[in-house]
Parts: sequence; C-alpha cells; structure tokens
Amino acid sequence: MSDYLLEVGVEELPAGFVPEALDRLCQLLKAELEANSIEFSEIASYATPRRLAALVKNISKMQKTTEKTVKGPPVKSSFDEKGKPLGAALGFAQKNGLTVEELTREEVGGVTYLFARVVTPGKPTKDVLPALIEKIIPQISGERLMRWGSCSVKFSRPLRWFVSLLDKEVVPFSLAGIESGRHSRGHRILHGGQVEISEAISYEGDLEKAFVMVDAGRRQAKIEKEVKDLAGSLKGHAMRLDKNSSLVEEVVYLTEWPVAVMGDLEPEYLALPSMLIETIMVHHQRYFPLSKDEKVDEEAVDHKLLPHFITISNNDSAGALSKIKQGNERVLRARLADGKFFYFDDGKQKLQDRSEALGKLTYQEGLGSYKDKTERMVELAGLLAEQSGTDGGDRKALLRTCALMKLDLVTGLVRELPELQGFVGSWYAGKDGEDKSVVRAIASHYAPRFSQDAIPQDRVGQLAAVVDKLDHVTGLFALGKKPSGSSDPYALRRNAQGLIDILVDGMPAVPVNLVELIDKLMTRFEPLVNGNGKFNRQEKSLEVQDFLLQRLKGKLLDLSYSREIVECAMATGSLENIADLLVRLTVLKELAEDAGKQGLLRVGVRIGNILKADSKAEVDAQTLTEPEEKALWQAFQVRSEQLKVPDLPTANQYKQLCSHLSELVEPVDAFFDKILVNDEDRQKRQNRHGILKHIDNSLKRLGDFTRLQALIN
Repeated sequence: MSDYLLEVGVEELPAGFVPEALDRLCQLLKAELEANSIEFSEIASYATPRRLAALVKNISKMQKTTEKTVKGPPVKSSFDEKGKPLGAALGFAQKNGLTVEELTREEVGGVTYLFARVVTPGKPTKDVLPALIEKIIPQISGERLMRWGSCSVKFSRPLRWFVSLLDKEVVPFSLAGIESGRHSRGHRILHGGQVEISEAISYEGDLEKAFVMVDAGRRQAKIEKEVKDLAGSLKGHAMRLDKNSSLVEEVVYLTEWPVAVMGDLEPEYLALPSMLIETIMVHHQRYFPLSKDEKVDEEAVDHKLLPHFITISNNDSAGALSKIKQGNERVLRARLADGKFFYFDDGKQKLQDRSEALGKLTYQEGLGSYKDKTERMVELAGLLAEQSGTDGGDRKALLRTCALMKLDLVTGLVRELPELQGFVGSWYAGKDGEDKSVVRAIASHYAPRFSQDAIPQDRVGQLAAVVDKLDHVTGLFALGKKPSGSSDPYALRRNAQGLIDILVDGMPAVPVNLVELIDKLMTRFEPLVNGNGKFNRQEKSLEVQDFLLQRLKGKLLDLSYSREIVECAMATGSLENIADLLVRLTVLKELAEDAGKQGLLRVGVRIGNILKADSKAEVDAQTLTEPEEKALWQAFQVRSEQLKVPDLPTANQYKQLCSHLSELVEPVDAFFDKILVNDEDRQKRQNRHGILKHIDNSLKRLGDFTRLQALIN
C-alpha cells in the first residue's frame, strides 16, 4: 500500500473560506476514488492560507478489477429463424467488447434477454489519478470565483503550484497552465523559496522545516496555549478563546507559523464601554481582549478589561516582534480614537431626541422609514403585552423599549461600527437615565444575532425581540420578498428561527397568539404595499404562518419529540398559542409512552379515521336503538362535564382529560365491534357519527390522534 499527496498552492485565501474548501476537497477526492474502485484507508487534510492539501493513506497501487452484468435486447429480436445473430445482438456484443457467443441468456418477466458479463481490469492507480485530480480541483472553489491572466480556469484565488506524489513518485497532471511536481512553497517571509517534498508521508515535516505548520489543529493548539499563557502572566483571562469562537478559527487560517504577541493600549480608552473596545479589537483587528474576570456580561458597559490585547502574528523572528507589537498598537490607537470621538459626540444629544432623524432613515423601500417601523412596533407591543399578561412595570418598559430601540441607528458610532447596534442604544439610554430593564432590553432585543448566539435572557428583551423580528418577517413577506432556495438576503430565516427559539426556550409558559399579531401587522402593511390592488392579505398571512410553522416543527423535532407527536399536536393549533402547544406535547409524549394508555391511542386513531370532514356533533337520543350506541352515548353524557377543560389548561388538567377519555375506551370498543357506523340509514349514520364527533372534539383538545397511527403497538 502507498500514500498519495495532493497539495493545491494558491494566493492567500480568505480565512473563512479555507475550512469549507478543505472539506470539499476531501469529499470530492473520497467520492472519486470510490467511484474509480481505488481502495484507501483514510484521508488526512491540511490547510493554510496558501495551500489546501490531502494525504490519502494506504491507497492501493491498482484499481480493483470490476465485473458487471449488462442487460441487452430480447432474444427473439436478436436472431433470425435460423439462429443467425441480427444487428441487435451484434451491436450489443460489440459495444461490450464481447462476441455473440460470449453473451448469456436470462428470463426476466417472462421475456428472455441477452446479457453481457463485462469485466474491466484495474489500471495502475498512478495512471488513473491525473484525470481524476484535474476534474476535482476546479470543483473545490466556492461562490466568488475569479480568473487571472489568460487562464480559463476559475478559482477563489489564483492557483500557483501543485504537488502530486504517490509515495516518492510524481503523478503528473496539468491545470491552468501549471504542471504538478514535488516542489511546494515555504513561509512567504521566513523562508520564501521552494520546498522539495521528498515523499508523500514526509509532507508535514518537510514544510515545517520551511516554517509552515500545515496541520490546522496544531496551529490552533499553539495559538490557544500561547494566548492563555500570556493572559495568565497578567493574571487575566483571554476573551473569545472558547472552542466555538469564530475568532480562533479565523486566526488559525490567517497564519502559517503563528505566534502570540502582547500589545498595550492607553488606560484612557478604558473609559469607553468595553463592548466598544472589544468590537474594535475582535471584529476589525482580530485581537484577543483581556479581562480581569473569567466570565463577562456582554451587555454590561464595563467588562473590567485590562489595558492589553493579544494579536496572532505570522512571523516569529526576534527582530520583527517589537515592530509587530508597535504597529498593532498604533492601528488600535487610531481605531479607538475614532470610537471615542463618536461615543462622546453622540452623547451631546439624548437618544429620545433622535426621532426626527429616524424618520429620514428608510427601513425598507415600500415599508416606510424606521420611524414608521417604530410606531408599528409600539402598537404591536401593546397587543403582545395584553396577550401575554404583561402589565405594570414590564408593560411600561416594553413600550418604552420599542420606542427607543432603533434610535441608535442614526448615531455616528453605529454608522462607524454597525456591529454595535443595540449595544450603543443601551449605553446612551443608560446615560439618559432610562430604567435598567429598558437599557438591558435595548441591548438584547437583536439576539440571537447569529446561529450560535443565545436568546435574550431578560423578559422585556424577549418580548421586544418578538415584536421586532415578527415585524421584519411579516413586512418582507408582505412585499413579496420571501427567501428562495439558499438565497435569504434579508435574513428572514434567521429572524424567524430566533423568534421561535425565544418563544419556545425563553417564554415557554407565556401565551402568545402569533396569528393575531401577524393579522395586526398585515392591517398596517396592506395600505403600504397595495398600490396595484392585487395584495391578498389572507394569502400573505398564511405564507408567514407557514414559514414560521416550518421552523417551529424543526425546533420541536430537535427537542426530541417524535414526528408523530409533533404532527398530532400541531394539527389542532400551534401559532395561536405556543405555550399551550408545549404543554400538549409533554402530555402526548407521556401518553404515548404509557403502555396502559395504548387503548386510548387506538380509539383516538379509529374515531378520527372513520369520521368525515362534514361529520357533526348532533345526536337525537330518542332515535338510538342499539344497546352499544346507547351505552356509549350514556357513558359520554355522564362524563361530559369532566371532559370540559378551560381555555388555557395546565398539564394536570390535560392529564385528567386523558384519564376521563380512557374510561370511554371499553364502550367505544364495544360500539365498533357491534355497530355499523356508516349505516345506509341516514338517521342512524348521523347519530353514530354525532356520538363519535363529541368524543373526537375532546380528543382534539390534545391533538389529531390519527397522526399517532405509527405509535400503536
């Protein structure tokens, strides 16, 4: 067995693209090797900003010989009366490299066909690889492609060299005018020249001698250790160093020979909000801020930052480190000076006095300004407060938050650093003396800001986020700008998922009627977008509801509820009251897992299946004739009061409903055993449907039991 190395050398790739491209390279290589019957044990991957590489371990030197059976034409149309082969037989044999005599016959579906047994001998792997690699490399690149020189190949950055080695032997191929070989490139600064790779297995070691650490995992471990050690030397803690940090991944793929460098900032800048300092350090400079505390509150003005930062350099030469430190300090000083100017300049005007400027800032063409959006949100917040039972101080804080939370969009600091919207508003609201719950909610209402972000932790912030995200999603759907395929330029999927996450995870016991809120918003949007008179309010509302329902269903499935339970509960109401839906899901799950309640599931499924859409809960007790139908109707009547539940039942009340319904299992079974439900007599059929409809209405308080068919033992 051998090892095969492929290295694709490029100009510096964007850090965020490297992991995706590397994963695509390995997937494509794996698929092509398997498709070409070339065996191997595993594929190791390596990447830096200037290279993508894959090492195929224990690759076989020969393709496997393959054998397949090919179906041909019917025998009756392949030979004449004397058994002489006709064109169909001759052509089929020739196509598969056989003689007619070598073909076999087999009956399929009563018809005898010719079959060819085709054996393809394996070729040497080194002869197969060139065409395979030339096919793979152009497919590695992502969405933003470029061309360079007179080359017709497109890639994310210009291709510069290829290393292609099967053990020590070069596997030649050519692409974009570049011939493959055994020469890679060392560190651009610390080595600068070519590096000869002696054999595939020595790849990592050969490049390390040229100051290139090709293993991204090793680079990350080195970065994390050095950052922690430097932070510890100051008795501080490095921020943004956790495993899920995008900053760590970014600096890993910005460097080939990383080294952590400590920098300082003037203490005067610590007077600025720590989130402002951190944003400049992390998002603009890729630095690790240092804090006195291990855990920090990202919405607080003061993180207790230390007057230091750590940057990751790609050059560890002693002569360069001091210049690197000074250069980064100078750049950071300039950025912080800009932030300081805007922060204090904005403070000359109160946040609430920026409403007029907000009216000149377009929210979305066709939906008015941000001032219009603010007015809608305040109105919607009043309805949401009423639905959720939010009153007193929280209601007042919610309305005030909705009135203020977009005003920082017209501040100089947010224009300079858009990532800080929400946080800036909270800082200025705090300086203006606003209530603490308002200050916190202004900062948190944008959350979750990205896929791994947490939802708002404060109730006012959660309610404000629901208002903001629902207004955004509904407004864009009203304009007809719903997402299509993978395109979602207005982040509607993220906003919708954030909305659902807040209601399910943050407010599971708070009743919220999204259908009513959507209808309220459509009332506001209709005159804005109905210029051609073709706006269908009901259709648009249903589109928004379906969009949210998809995310709600996915969320519930992620919470380990079975698909049957989720579909059962959602079939009888969901967006009207997610809190009630969550209670019913819990009860239905317990019901399905209780072996003693299988009879109720069976009865619920059977009743739901036999009833028709137009079945009515009308029973003329005087015309009941059969003992079993009388007994069932009597059993239901006795329990009719116990089967009633309030508008917002608790889990215990739903469980009591299940218990009372279980008492009907025996008479229902007797009813189905002895009674023909769909009798030809209209009166009998209507009565029997009516009895079952009464029971089904009680079952429907929990869900549509017909969706539980698969759970019946």
